[in-house]
Order: sequence, then structure tokens, then C-alpha cells
Amino acid sequence: MQTAIFDNLTNDILFKYVFSHKEVVIDLLTAFFDYIKTPKKIETIEVFKDYPIYGKSFEDKMFYGDIVAILDTGEIVSIEMYKNEFSKEEYLKSASYLSRLFGNQLKKGDTYINAKKVYSINFIFGNYSKENKEIVNDYGFIRKVSNPDLNNEFINLYLVRLDLISKMVYNVNENKLVKWGKFMIAENMNNMEQIGKDDKAMEQSIEYVQNFLKDNGTTFQDRLTYEKNKGRDEGREEQALVTARNMINKGYSVEEIMSLVNLSKEEIEALK
Repeated sequence: MQTAIFDNLTNDILFKYVFSHKEVVIDLLTAFFDYIKTPKKIETIEVFKDYPIYGKSFEDKMFYGDIVAILDTGEIVSIEMYKNEFSKEEYLKSASYLSRLFGNQLKKGDTYINAKKVYSINFIFGNYSKENKEIVNDYGFIRKVSNPDLNNEFINLYLVRLDLISKMVYNVNENKLVKWGKFMIAENMNNMEQIGKDDKAMEQSIEYVQNFLKDNGTTFQDRLTYEKNKGRDEGREEQALVTARNMINKGYSVEEIMSLVNLSKEEIEALK
């Protein structure tokens, strides 16, 4: 199907649509961990799109991760796409997501030693507070001692620079993470197909991009608008349920909750 416009995987909605598929995320994460020299054999994975990252109170700010993956080891990976220049605001947003994901692992009675590693992988343009030419920058919590054991880090924040990848000349034999970066910023479908040729995960991703416009007569922009509105509606509903549940725990009456949250009496009662 011909679409009104072409947009690549830096588009937030299209990025989440494609990388909500397990086989695609496994391939991307395998490439990433190989690049940072921390190889992982990822066999099973849970993947969530627009993942709600709750606070402990209905008054807390609600976070939604683009893609959150839970590995078979229990480790958690947040994957975010930032199409615009990555600044302090975006850095603080990513750090907030990361720290809450880490803390939310623990339930009452858990010891802190049970916490698993949490990774935040951010695909960005530009760089934040580091003057270098590294494609991947590590902003993790590294101990300020000689010869730190990086494997002991439990909170890991990485920035992957698409602006540097865009300046690299295409090479069919290049590193897989770099190849994924070029695939994400492809200028058109022909470019995307050239980069993804004979690569199983990328060819599958191209099918997902094409299927994004599955319904006859739907333009690319129509689908983006639909997905955006759908995500907002689902987010509002999820937030309402979380707020109501927290208010119940604080002793609010059903009538008080109904006056503040757009839920029916039956929906609130079902949360008890």
C-alpha cells in the first residue's frame, strides 16, 4: 500500500509498534549487549509497550516506558526513542524511569539483594554532558574507585547516538548495533530494505512497518493518529484504576473516589 508519507523508526509510535514484538527486541538487545561487551543469551522475554511505571501514591507522577522488556534472568530493560535533541529534561526523564523500575521490583518482605539489574537504553540525537565521539555512552552508577567492577552495577543508563551513526558510511558487514541504528533512521523504505536485506529480524521488522497500514485506505498519518489516541485512552484508564486502588487503600469511600475519578461504582467495587 502506498502511504501519504514515510516515517522511520525514530517516530515514537512506529518505534513502539515494531519493538513490541519479542523476536525483534531479542535481536536488538543481543546486538546492544554484544556491543558493550556484556554478551547475553536471551532465549525468552516479556515485552510491554507503553508500560506504566507506577509510583507508590495516586498523587505520584505516572511514567510510561516506550518499551520495557523483562529478560529470562529477571533483569529489566527500558528502551526509549528520543527523536528530538537529548537535553537535561530527557536525561532526568530517563533517570526517573530507571530508578522507579529498579525500586518497584521489591515487594514487602523482600531483601535488597533480590533486586535484579535494570538497564535504560536510549536512542538519541546529540549527547548530554559528554564531549566524545562514542556511539554508546554509559551513564551508569559507577563507583569512584580504581578498577571498579562494572559487572556489579545494578542501575545502568546508556545513550546510543543515532546522530553519529547517521554519519557513518553504510557497510553490509558493520557491527549489528550500528546496523540497527541505520535501520532506525532509514530515509525511505528502499533504504530500510537495503539495510535489512538477508537479516531475519530486520526483514520481519519491515513486515511490521508495512502491516502498520493494514487497513485499506488508511494513510500513515491516519494510523499514527489512531495509535496515539488509543494510547492516551488506555493510559487514562490505567491511571484511573491505579488512582482508585490507591484511594481505596487510604480509606476513601466509593462516593469520594467517584467524585475524583472517572470510574463507575461497579468498577471501583471490583478493585476491593
